[in-house]
Parts: sequence; structure tokens; C-alpha cells
Amino acid sequence: MPPPPPYRSAARNRLWRPLVWRGAAFLLIAAAGLTGLLLGAGVSERELSGTGLLGKAYYVLGLFVLGGLDLGTPTGGPTVARALLWFAYFAAPLITASALIEAVLRLVDPLALRKRRLDGHVVLGGAGRLSTVYLRKLRERDPDRPIVVVELDPNHPALPELRDAHGATVVVGDITRDRVLDGLRLERARRVLFLTGNDFANLDAATKVLGRVPSLAGKLVVHVSKLGFIRETTGSRVAQEAEIFNGHEFAAMKLVEDHLLARFRDTPGKDLVVLVGFGRFGQTVLRLLQEHAAGSFGRVVIIDERAGRLVPIFAEYPGFDGRYERSVLEGDILDPDVWARIEAIVSADGREPVFVAGSGGDGTNLHAGLMARKRYPSAYVLVRSFQESPFTDEVARDAGLHAFHLGELIARGMPERWM
Repeated sequence: MPPPPPYRSAARNRLWRPLVWRGAAFLLIAAAGLTGLLLGAGVSERELSGTGLLGKAYYVLGLFVLGGLDLGTPTGGPTVARALLWFAYFAAPLITASALIEAVLRLVDPLALRKRRLDGHVVLGGAGRLSTVYLRKLRERDPDRPIVVVELDPNHPALPELRDAHGATVVVGDITRDRVLDGLRLERARRVLFLTGNDFANLDAATKVLGRVPSLAGKLVVHVSKLGFIRETTGSRVAQEAEIFNGHEFAAMKLVEDHLLARFRDTPGKDLVVLVGFGRFGQTVLRLLQEHAAGSFGRVVIIDERAGRLVPIFAEYPGFDGRYERSVLEGDILDPDVWARIEAIVSADGREPVFVAGSGGDGTNLHAGLMARKRYPSAYVLVRSFQESPFTDEVARDAGLHAFHLGELIARGMPERWM
């Protein structure tokens, strides 16, 4: 049977560590009291000199009951014996009281104790896919690091994995609210990452944190998904004192470096590139192709059901490079009429195209990749899924497609300093 993942072992250690320390304290106090009695110390209200070992142990255990047994105070015997017994008199009720107080706090606020002990922790704003990708990579390198995840939706499907598998402390609330930030012990945090799906919320929360804890400058990571929004925020304090990144850019850069540049080098002339899906990922792929592979492709075909709205946005920023031609097809990639229009463009070009099936639907991408392979047996076809998918990998391998996983590419793009 394979050993448990390191982060699960670390989670068990965090669970058992308080119990071990309290158990050790109990044994130490009990041993001190029992030793005091065995060395000859007595008590004012009872005669224990004729009591055996078990009887003395019983009376010592009674010290841990709040209110105790009616023993009176230590008296007689050697000074060391009385000192040990006095120590047990004071320490036993304290450890019992601390356990009761902790139990009450756990009932009233289960997170109170965990948040109070936070030190050197990492705070994640949002429980979405990016947080899961980051946390998995962090746990591979640092199984014991305390993690706090702040999520607005108490029913978010990722919360059980983050809490149970990765040992994260989950705080339900709005990361932009002062009340939530107050309880995160940010002054002791090692790093704070804002990874929610709301660009403005990420930037707003980061601005508040910098105002509260200026020492976190350089230790904040802010995800902004919209390319135009990144450009507009370059002059802000957040942009200067935090790292603003785009997850799609991380993934697209790895895709371009690992697949497309090599393909372009191996084929003569200029390739025809078909982008299936022109959302944030597809736009980022095209922008990086313009920056790193200019002159290697002769035409780009953009296919998206919202192409009429998305293409003008890209045209405004970052803009289309004039060194290649483009065709824009608005429609469903699974529609035969769309494929007829693709066929007309490919026939006019005369070469097998490069397909990048990168829409937001993993099933749609695989289906589109299989349709492309059927029509163009020699085409280079890339199929995107977010998480690793055994089914996608198996089908893609059998069909000669190149499957890539967005989450894996994003994780590979995350710098080690974030860990």
C-alpha cells in the first residue's frame, strides 16, 4: 500500500500535536504529585500515610477535577516533597481548565484557536481552480506550511479537498471586508495570494492589505484575468508592490514554448493556425504567438460563438499584428456548417493546419480535436482540458492528438519564490 501524501501526514501531525503536548503535561503533573506523596508529603484534611500506591494515585488524579477532592493543603514531609505536591495542586486544575476553555471555543468558534496560532502562514483568497493548483504545488514542497483559504461561498465544491486533503483552515467570508482581514493575522503571514475570479476584488483586497501591513510589499500575488485590466493597473501601488499575474498567460506561454514553436520550426513555410475558442486563453495564445513566433504562421482562423464581440476587444488591446492574415468564424465548432467554412479556408491555403482546441469546455475541445483529426489526418492538433483527465489522455493518444492540461501548465509557470 503506497504511503500517504506528505500533506496528509502533516495534517495528522497538526491534529495530534496539541493532544501529545497536553498528554505529556498531564503525565508530568501526575508524576510530580505522586512523587511528592511517596516522598512523605501529607495533606491537612486526610491521613494518607497508610494509603498504598494506588490510593495515592487516586488522590493525585482527583487534583485534575475542578474543585478537586477535599484533601486540604500539603503539609509535613521533606521540602522537596511538599514543593512537588504544591506544583501538582496548581498545575492540575490549570491544565483541566485550559482543556475546557479550548473545548468551549471550538464549539463557539471552531476556527478561533487555529487562527490564533497562525504564524508564517499563507493566505489564499478564493477556493477556485487557481487556488487548488497552487496549493497542490505548495504541498509538494512544504507539507507543514499553515494555509488559510478565504472563500465567499460556503458551499464551494473545492472546500472539502482544501480543508480535508490539504489541511487548510477555511474562512467563509469576503476577502475584501475589513472584518475578515482582521482575523487573518496578516502581520505574521508569509505570503498572501488573491486568486478569486473577480479581478476587481483581488486588486481591492490587495490594496487594503498593503495599507494595513506595508511589510507585505513584495509578498502579495494578485491574479487579474483580463488583459486590458492588467494594462490599466500598471501605475497603481498594487502593481508596484505586488506581483500581478495572469494564469492563462502562464499556461499559454508553456504551450507556445513546448508545442507551437517546435512545430513551426519543423515545417517549411508559414503554418495555418486554427484557434478553437477565443476567450481569455485563446486571446493569450494569439498574443504570445505574435510576440514570439512572428513570421512563422501565415493565417489565423478564429472560431468562437462570441467572436463578433471578442475579436474587437482583442483588436483594441493588444491588437492584431499585420504580418499575418486572419479569418473570423462565429459559430459552434461542432456545427457542420462551421467545418465547411474551415474546409474552404484550408483548401485555399493548401496545407494541413495546426489546431488549438482551447475553449472553456473540455468535452467540446476533445470532440473538436477528433473531428479535426478525421478531416485532416496529418494536422497537428492540440486539445485542452483544465485538470488531468485519464479519458482525454487515452482518447487523444489513440487518435494522435496532443492533450495538454491547463492546470498543469499554470502550475509549471508559477515561480518557486511563491512556494
